[in-house]
Amino acid sequence: MAANSRFAVATHILVGLGYLPEHSPDHLVEKGGWVSSDMLAESVNTNPVVVRRLLGDLKKAGLIVTQQGKSGGIRLAKPSGQITLLEIFLAVGEKSVFAFNPNPPNPKCPVSVNMFRLIEPVFRSVTQVLEQDLAQKRLSDLISGIS
Repeated sequence: MAANSRFAVATHILVGLGYLPEHSPDHLVEKGGWVSSDMLAESVNTNPVVVRRLLGDLKKAGLIVTQQGKSGGIRLAKPSGQITLLEIFLAVGEKSVFAFNPNPPNPKCPVSVNMFRLIEPVFRSVTQVLEQDLAQKRLSDLISGIS
């Protein structure tokens, strides 16, 4: 089972949008801080289609703005200090760190029929702690860690 990397990649994209306009040569970032999706895909080291899908989620959440055209691109919709990691987590559709077994319980197995009831409170508690922690961390905290 593969882990979901949407949050990590979306965070990478937003860190790039916060960092690149101030630290890249002028020919790589358009005036006004517009960054191309191709440049972001290069930073993430993935296909631009993957980046563009996530950009749609981030735009819908109000975390980025886009501008069409030759001098367009993507930039943060607000200062990085006003964006929490929880907003990013929720923008890409994350609901929890864990997922339940997608298979129905085996009615003949006492472990199987009790597993949801036993594990759901653990999942809820961990998710609550995670969300509280992510709400305290800002995108600017990550950007400031780039050397």
